[in-house]
Amino acid sequence: MLSSVSENSMQVGQTLSCNRVKERSILLIGNDQQLSDLFQQQLRGHGYQVQQKQRDNSIEESIVKNQPEMVILDIGFSDLSSLHLIVTIRAVFSGPLILLTSCDSEQEQIMAFNLGVDEYLVKPISKNIFDVRVSALFKRFVKSQSIDNQTQIQVGDLTLFPFAFKCQVNKQPVALTQFEFKLLHLLVSNEGKIMSRDLIYKTLLGREYNGSERTVDVRVSQLRDKLTRQGQQQTRIETVWGQGYMLNLLN
Repeated sequence: MLSSVSENSMQVGQTLSCNRVKERSILLIGNDQQLSDLFQQQLRGHGYQVQQKQRDNSIEESIVKNQPEMVILDIGFSDLSSLHLIVTIRAVFSGPLILLTSCDSEQEQIMAFNLGVDEYLVKPISKNIFDVRVSALFKRFVKSQSIDNQTQIQVGDLTLFPFAFKCQVNKQPVALTQFEFKLLHLLVSNEGKIMSRDLIYKTLLGREYNGSERTVDVRVSQLRDKLTRQGQQQTRIETVWGQGYMLNLLN
């Protein structure tokens, strides 16, 4: 009888565990199809929704289209130059990012973390350790999101989640680069106030505005375009000629 109860308890526990993760979506990026298939099969066996993607120039498009909750990037035996893909991913994705590599290099690991990965796993890796690392990383981000949901900033149809670097328009996600998010956060936090180019350059870029550089102007234009495409109507980033930019709440 005790054995039967224990087995039933284990089955219930496994069912509950699967239910907890079945809504979690993962984008798996790699160039070894056979290995990618194995990882996909393993993750799906634990209830995750997994999309596969080959390493190519359309990674950003795939992330924006699929809106995954986690990205796993497998670079195999690639050299350090392959780490630029982390920058590409972080430009449009702020969620948990795992790097899979066949190179156990301290230099690569330091660079990877500095560029924005959350977990660095060296292959070959046991199935159990891989499962535990994926699960643990999700748990950390769920906790972070819980904290973030309590500290959101809302102005009109705009909602920012500062801890998670997330933006929503009318509760719909908008994929922003980290610079775009920081720029929008600065404007939202100072709604109705003019943010001069000098202030923006010093605060976000750490350098003086030289009077002719167009970096921030281009970024503002791109930010406006993204917010408008998502249906922004109650707020607007306005250009104050000769002074800077200001976020206004429209009537």
